[in-house]
Amino acid sequence: MVLDGGSGAHPGQDIPFASSPYALQRRVKDKLCERFYFIGVIIVKTVSLVIVNFNGEKHLKTCLSSIHDLDYPQEKLEVIVFDNGSSDNSLQVIEDVYPSAVVLKNPKNIGFAPPHRVASQVAKGEVLAFLNNDMKVESGWISRGIELLDLEKGVVCSSSKIMNWRGTDVEFNGGSLQYLGYADQLKRSEVEKGEDVLFPCGGAMFILKSVFEEAGCFDDDYFAIFEDVDLGWRLWVMGYRVVMAPDSIVYHRGHGTLRTRRQAKMRFLMHRNALMTIIKNYDNENLMKVLPVAFILAVKRALLFMNIDKKAFYFWEDQDSRIPPPPKFEEACLHLAAIDDVFESFQSIQEKRNAVQSRRKRDDKDIFVLFKDPFRNIMGSAEYLWDEVSLFGAFGLERVFQCEDQYMGRLNQGIFHAQNVLKTLRKEIPDLSGFPSNMKNMQDKKHPAKRFSKSLKEKGFAETFRKVARHLVAYIGSQL
Repeated sequence: MVLDGGSGAHPGQDIPFASSPYALQRRVKDKLCERFYFIGVIIVKTVSLVIVNFNGEKHLKTCLSSIHDLDYPQEKLEVIVFDNGSSDNSLQVIEDVYPSAVVLKNPKNIGFAPPHRVASQVAKGEVLAFLNNDMKVESGWISRGIELLDLEKGVVCSSSKIMNWRGTDVEFNGGSLQYLGYADQLKRSEVEKGEDVLFPCGGAMFILKSVFEEAGCFDDDYFAIFEDVDLGWRLWVMGYRVVMAPDSIVYHRGHGTLRTRRQAKMRFLMHRNALMTIIKNYDNENLMKVLPVAFILAVKRALLFMNIDKKAFYFWEDQDSRIPPPPKFEEACLHLAAIDDVFESFQSIQEKRNAVQSRRKRDDKDIFVLFKDPFRNIMGSAEYLWDEVSLFGAFGLERVFQCEDQYMGRLNQGIFHAQNVLKTLRKEIPDLSGFPSNMKNMQDKKHPAKRFSKSLKEKGFAETFRKVARHLVAYIGSQL
């Protein structure tokens, strides 16, 4: 027997299940009745399951068929499919496989984030369940996903465990966030049920409808990528909690929609949305430390991808000023385009930031523990990493994020490299055999080795690294 607080049902009165051709329905009812006799009244929440679709014909049949096999009362489940102007046979597949689904048709593709806001406005469920169209679910996906939701305890959102299509590898079992707003999926095999996480995965998650709307839903401007990170961070700022539901399992075929676009379009969204996320969600004190670093390093990445040698612009250098064509022009441009896009919409982002901060009930320091890996490397260039560590230390961010060990590890790596270059200089350049003692005889004050030696003597290894390591690598290294 299943009782619902608003249904008017009484003990001993069965609520009939919707008719279905699937034999599992009988077993579900028997199971729920058995639970009733042991634990008393079960209140089953109404759930609205939202699937966003764009030309997903080849995925939808498997996805919708797996929903039929859920061990959840069908009369408590509403399925909403938001179609982003598909040109394939998606709508016919929906009609054939899940005819009771509510289909919201849009004439064009408006991305992943806006459709969930639109769907929430028509959804009848107390809980919203979000599912990618290239997923299939286990029978207990909903029941085990929503059992942790408890508004009194502040748990308003839970995230499913995502496996690859064959079920052999974990794709998402929690996440981490780098301090510049770049999220990563944790692929841990085991996670404690109800473990706090900064953000859910938007491809398979549950959230109380009232809270989703209170938080402002996914941000429409994200289109796709990191909209779930932004939402999760906002929920924590508002005083709520997001948890993992590792027994709620789905299987993912893998970016069925995103792969239809060029990689550069995805990377643009990633860099732009990361910037918007940190602008909106850091408190004032921490934003003033992180934002300058974010802009500086975005420009640095662009210059590195363009392979621009800045010495070509220096009056005091004899080097020809001709700049060769950059090897990764598109990659460089998307970093600059992301910054420009944020600048153009800065007033709107500021208004959203004000809305987030006005609801703040939790300090940043209590949220940062959920970042898990705030100083993660996002670019392999040694020059970039060592410039980053210099800025990181200059703004005291190693103390902000409590990652002194990681910070010192990268700092020491740079110092170690500087020492090795010094040894190479001594070995490869005979007239520097007495380096740095014979540097007084050098007349060229701009000689990179002399500049390095002077800084080494006056400031020590650490400060020398912060100030001149990039010149040491780029200039002295090119002379060997």
